[in-house]
Amino acid sequence: MLEHLHSLYERIGENYTASNPNGRCPVCNGTGTVIGDIDPGCMIAPELSLKHGAVLLWSGTVCRPVSKIKALANMIGIDFDRPLSEQDDRFPDILLYGYDKEPVSYVHKGKPFEGFYRGCVFDLQDMRDAETTSKGNLRAIAFFSRRVKCFRCSGNGPNLERFAATVNGRSLLEAWRLPVSELLLFVCHLPASPDNDTDEIVAEIEACLIYLNKIGLKTLPSIEDKFRFPANAG
Repeated sequence: MLEHLHSLYERIGENYTASNPNGRCPVCNGTGTVIGDIDPGCMIAPELSLKHGAVLLWSGTVCRPVSKIKALANMIGIDFDRPLSEQDDRFPDILLYGYDKEPVSYVHKGKPFEGFYRGCVFDLQDMRDAETTSKGNLRAIAFFSRRVKCFRCSGNGPNLERFAATVNGRSLLEAWRLPVSELLLFVCHLPASPDNDTDEIVAEIEACLIYLNKIGLKTLPSIEDKFRFPANAG
């Protein structure tokens, strides 16, 4: 979703100016950053229960890893209905990095399976290693990975200007730091655009925020952690 906000601020930011007169960097597409290491810190929402999507990578899906997580929870005593923050401190790390003490037996789409639970960090790395082309998987990889300075342009794409740009008086950093419910209202109240591409970007952001708000996520991952910017940037 951060990439969509980048694009939105580039298109409608009140004081946006591109810093690269020769066009966007072909590697980072002008953002000044590329996908770095997986960011485990934004993959679990401990204020949520497993039932309500605490494992954000698989939240809202009915895929095979979800069936495995349900069986794992039953096996090691994770209460599916209680927020993780109210349970054993070890559970978030297990969900992130796996459980190797015994295999998990589970059923998915009527078929029995058994195997060790490897963790959602492993699952995301597996997507990256497989060079997935699935749009959903690519969005997950982008969302749950840190952003680092582009090696091609050394971060000299229009990244800094994009952060300095404002939309309805808010910079991108200020918007990202809003509670999810407030950011949703902010995006919903943006004026209609004659540009269909801009409307599509706004619709993508709205859909993502509506879902995150529905499952009870209060705030988005720290943008400073994802981009490794100092906390007082912007």
